[in-house]
Amino acid sequence: MPNPPQPPKGTRDLYPQDLLKRRYIQNAWRDASLRCGFDEIEGPTFESTDLYAIKSGDGILNELFQTFSGKGGQQTLDKLIEKGKADFALRPEFTPTLARMYAARAKQLPKPCKWFTAGPYFRAERPQRGRLREFLQWNIDIIGLPSDEDTPQAQARARAQMDAETIECCINLLADLGLTKSQLNIQLNDRAVMAQHFQSLNLNNSQIDSAFTLLDKRDKLPLDKLAQLARDQSLPDPFITFLTRPLTGDPSQEPNPKTLSSVSSVLSVFNLSNWTSTNFNIARGLAYYTGTVFEAIADGERAVAGGGRYDNLIELMGGPKTPAVGFAMGDVVLGNLLDDKNLMPEGVELMEAVAKQQTPIRPTAFIAVPNNDQENKSTAQSLTAALRRGQESESYLSREDRKPWQTDRYSIPPLHTRISYKSTTNPGKLRADAQKQHAKYYIEIHAPNKITLTDMDNRQPITPPTGLFNTDPTSENYIGKTLANLTK
Repeated sequence: MPNPPQPPKGTRDLYPQDLLKRRYIQNAWRDASLRCGFDEIEGPTFESTDLYAIKSGDGILNELFQTFSGKGGQQTLDKLIEKGKADFALRPEFTPTLARMYAARAKQLPKPCKWFTAGPYFRAERPQRGRLREFLQWNIDIIGLPSDEDTPQAQARARAQMDAETIECCINLLADLGLTKSQLNIQLNDRAVMAQHFQSLNLNNSQIDSAFTLLDKRDKLPLDKLAQLARDQSLPDPFITFLTRPLTGDPSQEPNPKTLSSVSSVLSVFNLSNWTSTNFNIARGLAYYTGTVFEAIADGERAVAGGGRYDNLIELMGGPKTPAVGFAMGDVVLGNLLDDKNLMPEGVELMEAVAKQQTPIRPTAFIAVPNNDQENKSTAQSLTAALRRGQESESYLSREDRKPWQTDRYSIPPLHTRISYKSTTNPGKLRADAQKQHAKYYIEIHAPNKITLTDMDNRQPITPPTGLFNTDPTSENYIGKTLANLTK
């Protein structure tokens, strides 16, 4: 009896239990995205081959599954051979599609524009642990800055906030799935900072991209091999010394870590800085990154997620010059990690976890600061992050055998919370912004212990039995407790 046909190499057959596990990951992606204020989009699963070459150069052709319909017969095939590439390719990533979509409607879209998507992607590369030829990928992107931030200082602050909100969404997802900061770390670097450091090591501008490519390979190749590759490209000795330095070497050989302080400061306001560290070996090898870059690293695995700031790509796709930041996460490495850490439910628990109610698309809360005070803005950012995370119950935290899918995990569940990016002090305009985003409840922060709450459906204020709402999670007047009760 002949052996049954096998699936194509680098693909998966998903039987019912396998598919439920993947659905569990997909639901977690969607929940984290919505809670952090991202709207869902989608694009085609194949694009013009030239679109990928614009972003990554012709070298990307080796990683593409190129495709043609075959309707033209031999003539079409001859044309394909003559050109060296097909007209279309299955998508290996989403960023070029996102840039194309944003460029097409840039004038009509909000600023900033927060988008997420998750779907199938394809790469024609050698399958190995954590890497397949067909996989699911989650993409989170923030395109643009608040339109009224018109000074260099304000724009720098806005970039740091957008970078931090992107990283916040990644951390929320990891925490949702039960991963902890002791098991996984978000490692940060900055390509602009590194480019300046490379120049101090005698590299000229034409050598910078090659230097980043080699730095990106530091954890993948022996150091003597890296050194030889650098010498083959005539890169200067000071750079080779830096490239092959011991990671526990002289701190004076490293760039100044204070250069990453802006993003770290915002993450501190979010109460998430203990998830992150600085790693000057993170490069994200693609040349389109322009600033902050980061990877989520777990021992023994490939990067679970990776991304950064790409401020030139929208313009490259024919749109206006637009700052942007984003990251991607695949389901293969994440699934391996959850299995290894015993964080993937099975049987009945898996069924119930997949079937649980998901985060609503409509925002539960919209937070604004009508007096534009910087301290109150920090309070608003901190409260937004806290509401998005939720508050775990004492009974859950007291159990050694707790699992993230257990129904008593939260005393205050994570909430879909959005924050105003406008610098206006006009309360009417801020409320109009909340109304435009269809928020159920509108929160104004006048001080940490002076918060007002309005039901946007009936335009009625909501007041606690005594005093005013505040941001103290231990208080009876904590705004999160009231929102949790209102949304039961």
